[in-house]
Amino acid sequence: MAIYPTGLHTVALYLRKSRADLESEKRGEGETLSKHKRALYALAAKYDYVISDIYEEIVSGERIIDRPAMQRLLQTVELARYQAVLCMDVDRLGRGNMIDQGIIQDIFKQSRTLIITPRKVYDLQDDMDEEWSEFEAFMARRELKMITRRMQRGRRQSALEGKSISRKPPYGYLRDHTLHLHPNPTTAPIVKMIFALAAQGHGAKRISTHLTKLGIKSPSGKDYWDRSTIDSILKNPVYQGHIRWGHYRYQKTTNGKTGYTRSLAEEQTTVMKYHAHEPLVDHAHVAKYLAHVSHHPSVPSNKTLANPLAGLITCVRCGRAMLRKKTYNRPHHRLVCTTPSCLTKGTHFEYVERSITQTLQSVLAGIHLQPERLQKALAVSQPKPDWVEHQIAQLQASISQNEKQLAHLHDILEQGIYNIATFDARRNLLLQRLQDLDHEVQKARHEATHKAHTLPIPHVVHTTALSPWDLYQNASTNELKNELLKLFILRITYRREKEWTQPDHFELHISLRF
Repeated sequence: MAIYPTGLHTVALYLRKSRADLESEKRGEGETLSKHKRALYALAAKYDYVISDIYEEIVSGERIIDRPAMQRLLQTVELARYQAVLCMDVDRLGRGNMIDQGIIQDIFKQSRTLIITPRKVYDLQDDMDEEWSEFEAFMARRELKMITRRMQRGRRQSALEGKSISRKPPYGYLRDHTLHLHPNPTTAPIVKMIFALAAQGHGAKRISTHLTKLGIKSPSGKDYWDRSTIDSILKNPVYQGHIRWGHYRYQKTTNGKTGYTRSLAEEQTTVMKYHAHEPLVDHAHVAKYLAHVSHHPSVPSNKTLANPLAGLITCVRCGRAMLRKKTYNRPHHRLVCTTPSCLTKGTHFEYVERSITQTLQSVLAGIHLQPERLQKALAVSQPKPDWVEHQIAQLQASISQNEKQLAHLHDILEQGIYNIATFDARRNLLLQRLQDLDHEVQKARHEATHKAHTLPIPHVVHTTALSPWDLYQNASTNELKNELLKLFILRITYRREKEWTQPDHFELHISLRF
């Protein structure tokens, strides 16, 4: 067991708040980081430590990727610049998932850096200390899961009581101290306008363009409205006076990206509290909108990729994807940025594609790909059997959920929540969804059984090695062109100013994968 060393001349101090600290601060027990800093400074003075650097975590988050101060600390520890790191407890360094715990322990062990707390010293070179730290990490993760479960139960109960528990109140509403919603005099009329336009048959894109032209700020404060924002408002039952919770799950991925995913049926924790607050729309508008949607399906399931640059090229100004658009009565397509307020000027798609391929032809001159290596490289990005099975499982889960909603409709009708028109429109919409989902399942099963998991490579490849340029020229589909480009290109940014009159006057910045 490690004992407290003395006279360390390079020591870092790491401070981070936990959820319990935030609760204690609300009760008036004082600012946590200040108390911890005083305690650790007293420990440093007692054993004659020199504090070289202080890392204070001012953002919440259990994972390393969410904590910039922790990232900087680990980078420096990995360089073996500290003899020890002072913290209030070992779980202050992290009690996220097992991957994060392993990273932290490995870096401290390899750099021979001590972890010193007011209660104990951890020297991960010592087997006993290493085992004890692993045990405490396990207990910290267990405690975190218990806290999370309690919080989820509390949120579920709050939703059942008609309280709004989202991070911020929905657009169009204000939230009082009891967490109940009330119409916002400023934005509620805008929500009513959106539903009125939708009931008249206007699509989400047309509505978003209309609001942008009126100069109305979006819910996120931008000068333009996204189609997805309109779509989410139209599908949110909160505007009918209901509280829904658990329909989406906020999830973080390993690469740090965050987003909402619809809960699977086996994990479904959706709760609904009907008539929880004053609605902003009436049943007539909702019924007209649902009837219009049920007769106008969105994107056909057999749609193929039209843009070989999809997922690669973005606008240098706003960072959004550039789109290929068909221009009627003209022989060429256009590459455009669809952000309404963006000043980036579009141009002929063919000019941009030619510029990219010519650049690749120059950079990759002399490189030839063998057929078997190309097949192997392209196969990496194609759907694997496990992925296809996962896709089918998600579709079946959605079918199960829609069937439950269909069965629940009659109860809602009997309770008087829906009138006959709304009931019929909702029922037709669910039946159409079930039909579309069943079609998607059949399609996925067919692809899993009959379709190879590599893209069709031109027949000439099977007889001789070709350059990437020749492969692109011989590619029979945009999907194959897109995958070939992604083998070599990481990203492309596009720039064209308003005063640049010639269509071939634009700038591209191409980042290669090597």
